[in-house]
Amino acid sequence: MILVTGATGFVGSAVMPILLNAGHAVRCLARPSAAGTQSGNEPRVELAPAGLDDPRELRAALVGVDTVVHLASAQRCGGWDDLMQVDYAGTRQLLSAGRDIGVRRFVYLSHLGAARASAFPVLKAKGIIEQFVRNSGIPHTIMRSAALFGRGDSFTNSLSTAMRVSPFVFPRPAAGKARLQPLWIGDLAACICRVVVEAGFVNETISVGGPEFMSVDELLHAVMKATGISRALISVPLPAMRFIVALLRRLLPVSPLATNWLDFISRDSTCEINSVHRYFGLRPARFERNIEYLSRLSRR
Repeated sequence: MILVTGATGFVGSAVMPILLNAGHAVRCLARPSAAGTQSGNEPRVELAPAGLDDPRELRAALVGVDTVVHLASAQRCGGWDDLMQVDYAGTRQLLSAGRDIGVRRFVYLSHLGAARASAFPVLKAKGIIEQFVRNSGIPHTIMRSAALFGRGDSFTNSLSTAMRVSPFVFPRPAAGKARLQPLWIGDLAACICRVVVEAGFVNETISVGGPEFMSVDELLHAVMKATGISRALISVPLPAMRFIVALLRRLLPVSPLATNWLDFISRDSTCEINSVHRYFGLRPARFERNIEYLSRLSRR
């Protein structure tokens, strides 16, 4: 039995069909208030009404579970307090419960650049959690992923939305020279499912990214081309960018940007260019050829 957290999120929604099609028995963690609505149309999915903040519920959800795929995170739009509550405290509770129950595998999704000393909140939180996973005593695999793109993502969709509401110019941190290696969600999902079944990845930290290095400016121009939006790119210091994003979140009912978005375009975020092929024998999708979903969004 595999327990998946964050099963209805962006990554979880891509991972679940692959696990099910491969014949795995899957249980999804769902808060009791939402358990009646999540994955209710999928008879092959067992729902476990439990929150990451309740040790007793977690232990009950883990009974009979062999492998945990931990995807739940507040990174999409949460601030530091949310990261500490969901990612930090929630993962510690899950690891503790898993150790008590006897879980034999823990797969954790992290990010390229995760480090306890990072100045970027998401990467700092992920770095701290990685150490907890390594010290848990549970056989584990940590997957450090590049920035993800795909229909419904919070990365390219946030960029295109922000471009539409920003007249004439679009601010980006520093000079737009940071190098990125965007990875298609379908490729990451396939990699995670391979990690679940292959013993060779136990107690390893694996870094995966897309098949090309792109500067932030190259990525932004690709998004503009896909959406038909034209904006002049202007450089803004990172502290000022954080202030602007925080101000938008206060002023707008639904801000197009989350502060955490800056963590992914303000610094180099790359790994070995052929990482996905070397580890999994897969040829990952290229960015510009696979963001057609943005053109449909721009016509709404």
